[in-house]
Amino acid sequence: MDDTVKSIARSAAIRSLQDAVRKARVEEAYQLHDIADRRDSEIARLELLKAELEAVFAEVPGNDDRFTLMLVPSRPARLWIDLFTYGAIDDTSGTYLFIRNSESGRRTIYSTSSVSEMADRITLYMAREIVRRERAEAALLGPLTREEQPAAAPPPARLGVGVVVSAFIIGLLTGAAALFAAAWLATP
Repeated sequence: MDDTVKSIARSAAIRSLQDAVRKARVEEAYQLHDIADRRDSEIARLELLKAELEAVFAEVPGNDDRFTLMLVPSRPARLWIDLFTYGAIDDTSGTYLFIRNSESGRRTIYSTSSVSEMADRITLYMAREIVRRERAEAALLGPLTREEQPAAAPPPARLGVGVVVSAFIIGLLTGAAALFAAAWLATP
């Protein structure tokens, strides 16, 4: 019986809150280190993609302000292409993701593990967006350019002198009537 009591007392003496806290801190430090390594890896991989796309973005017409190549080191890190689309790295598989935000939520447009394939897909997306915008602008400007020449607009109608004099007289009469009514209501 004394042996069992001593073994229970010994295991309780070995158990220490300070040791458990120290172990928890060490575990947390390893986890934070792993998370920091993954985040640094994501940012480095997105910087590679950004370097691949810089020449493409240099060719974007100067009057087209839709596209902007910006790496945002958020969680998850994102490489913004335009207002709605960005590149990211998948947490589980480590692949490149090309994602579009819309009213119905996020949608992955393309996924690959190759940086050059992702750069090609983003370039194709940009080209299609430029063509789509050109088509929309042509549709808006088309009716204006098809008309041969717009007819000269007639000069604005001038008000006759009689209309101006009549308006002045009506204004005078209305003002006089208002003064008369104010004087009549003000006298006791």
